[in-house]
Amino acid sequence: MNLHDDPGAMFRTALPETPPPPSDLDLDRIVRDGYRARLRRRAVLGGAASTGVAAVAGLLALTVIGLPGGDRDPSDDAQPPAEETFEEAVEDPEMAGYPYDYAWEYTVDPMTNAIVAPQEAETIGADAATAFGQLLADAGIWEDPVNTFDTGECEFADESGQPVEGCDDLETGLHVNPLQRPGNYGQTYLRSYAGGESEEVGDGLRTTFSLEVLWPGGWTAEPGPVTDQLFPQHLISDGPYYTEAAPEFTTSDIGDGRTLMVADHGCAYDIAVVYPNGTGLRLSWDVDCDGGTPHPVDLQALTDAAVSMPQYEFDTSTLTEVDELMEVPVGWVDDGDWEYTERAAQDAGATIDAANAALRDLYPEASLESGSARTLGINGRGLVTTRSYHGYGTLPFETTIDESTGPVNFELRYYLPGGWLPGINQFLDRGPYLAGCTETATCTAWEDPDGTSWAAEEETTTYEPQAGEDWEAYTDHTLELTMFHPDGWAASVWVSWADDTPIDADMLAGILSAMPAPEYDEEAVPAIPAG
Repeated sequence: MNLHDDPGAMFRTALPETPPPPSDLDLDRIVRDGYRARLRRRAVLGGAASTGVAAVAGLLALTVIGLPGGDRDPSDDAQPPAEETFEEAVEDPEMAGYPYDYAWEYTVDPMTNAIVAPQEAETIGADAATAFGQLLADAGIWEDPVNTFDTGECEFADESGQPVEGCDDLETGLHVNPLQRPGNYGQTYLRSYAGGESEEVGDGLRTTFSLEVLWPGGWTAEPGPVTDQLFPQHLISDGPYYTEAAPEFTTSDIGDGRTLMVADHGCAYDIAVVYPNGTGLRLSWDVDCDGGTPHPVDLQALTDAAVSMPQYEFDTSTLTEVDELMEVPVGWVDDGDWEYTERAAQDAGATIDAANAALRDLYPEASLESGSARTLGINGRGLVTTRSYHGYGTLPFETTIDESTGPVNFELRYYLPGGWLPGINQFLDRGPYLAGCTETATCTAWEDPDGTSWAAEEETTTYEPQAGEDWEAYTDHTLELTMFHPDGWAASVWVSWADDTPIDADMLAGILSAMPAPEYDEEAVPAIPAG
């Protein structure tokens, strides 16, 4: 197929019985040639916090991807058989996952130190652009079937009387990135490549089209709620999500080892394909469920495009069966409205006011204010977030920062129960524990006889003048101490100071021990969504 062909028309004529086409992906070539991805900025998948909508939307607009092209030897498409398949190594892939691997998700170009997309992601993005490009263009989501990004160079050349043959408008296609999704709150991880398109609606982002290719491990083809709260996770849901009504759900055997599932919600479509090698594809198309501009698409054409996506082979050598899972309290599914509710605002304000009174009993000259409720985490369907209260204040100790002397500033956080365990994750270990340790910090954890547990993260950095510089050496300190209460909530204090200010973990422990319990609706508990 050429880029000027009509993919939609071609796929509508394809027979459903057609076997999955071969992928352009050749793992041996990737190893030999290295990652040859182009530089790009990485957009956050799964949505964005409402406070950063404009920034994320701009980032998405500026992100570009190159489509593989040129003449190729057909033999390059041939994939050698894997020496060991995941079925041979793992008896039950649904109850298996991968260790968290920062380097896998954030591939760094050794020449530029920029984060780039691996070749596998490039290939999937190109395949998806071929399959869905015409539909996306017809619906007004893309400008054209290859998603051309106007750099402005052509207009400038034309206006200045320069030749326009060499101007650079880029065919960006579908931007696809590696994604690691926590299994059972981070005790293992699912791997996939995901991409999509979104648009601003009010103060939020509406995902108009999303596509994800899942690696084997950690998910089940059995329909059920699409949420990180469950393990294994469901590939597709047959329950209500976009509206209060359940979708028209169909399952069909394509006849070549693949299974096709379609959820018709009327105003949106969810489609999933399960492949013989244990990989999966899922996509969603929002026609007009969430307001904004309608993006109509023919369901049969969308289904044909999904069926045209090839089966991919991935390196599953690190896929490991999960032996025992720690029991984690059910987490809160993303709800962008909670922090703006009257109840949340009242509870956060009352909690921080009570904490301020307790702090003033210890340090009369201290202050604490700005109580607010916040949802911590990434917005998106089925993603787990943490509910918290925040307050900011000062302690009656002087410190000098950037030549300004004043009281020590600190932040107090309360964490409500749900979706986490007491403890601290070590650097690059994205486990189920609430606290986390940075690369250069010293982190410790301990437990008191009464069941209260603690986690501390401390970092000290000394700066000294170089030869010829005229300033005095100084030492920066940061310390965060988290207290995990036996009743299931937690509180933390983060503080930063310079040089010899008399602050340490014991002092912060005294403050946290005096803090009252947070106010919250104990009858409101996290629930598994219907879809």
